[in-house]
Amino acid sequence: MDLARYRNIAVLTGAGISHSAGLPTYRGAGGLWTDPRLAKLSDVNALVEDRAAVCDLFWSFRRAIEKVDPTPAHRALAAFEDQLPRGTKFQIITQNVDGLHQRSGSKNVCEFHGSLCRWRCDECTTELEPPDGDAPVHCGHRMRPSVVLFGEMIPTDADRAVKQALRDCDLFVAIGTSGTVEPASSLVRWAELNGARRMLLNLEIFDGARALFTECHAGAADDLVPQWFGQRDARSPAVS
Repeated sequence: MDLARYRNIAVLTGAGISHSAGLPTYRGAGGLWTDPRLAKLSDVNALVEDRAAVCDLFWSFRRAIEKVDPTPAHRALAAFEDQLPRGTKFQIITQNVDGLHQRSGSKNVCEFHGSLCRWRCDECTTELEPPDGDAPVHCGHRMRPSVVLFGEMIPTDADRAVKQALRDCDLFVAIGTSGTVEPASSLVRWAELNGARRMLLNLEIFDGARALFTECHAGAADDLVPQWFGQRDARSPAVS
């Protein structure tokens, strides 16, 4: 079916879309947060209790991201957006903090959980994209990643962008996400209220998914996304 016939498209992406790039997922087998030590450092309270360990952990994540490339699924979404007719609204809402959507050429990306490309100072709120090297220091303190840790609120701008995208949404597609973490897991319910077609493209179909989505398709993102978004040549080099 031609997804380009829709006029208000919202796409939610999770860690599964970046997995083939070599980045770990969060909650599946071998996921980062299945390690109790790492899960503890992903909580906002850890910034007070062990700030150095938190900053070191997320800095190591940032360095790992620098070494990978966008996947065929990322590139398929970017190509699809680029070819949409004028007037079509297309919004990517990503739970990922890796910046791979932007590197693939996607334009309308809402980073729901922030980004490891940016770091900020708690003292003066300065935010910057740090150069390579050691984790940055500002105002005499280690800067923190501009990501949403457990226990923190979604940034106001991101929350507003998501609500606007879903308000008139006629197609909602969730890709590579378990759909179990709030508030992102509520997005499909908002789309349902608008009568939108709701698709899940994920490696596994989680319990309860068929009650939330119009249709569910199990498989790898690199296979399903190019298939559904109509880009058969998505394995070509990324857009620069």
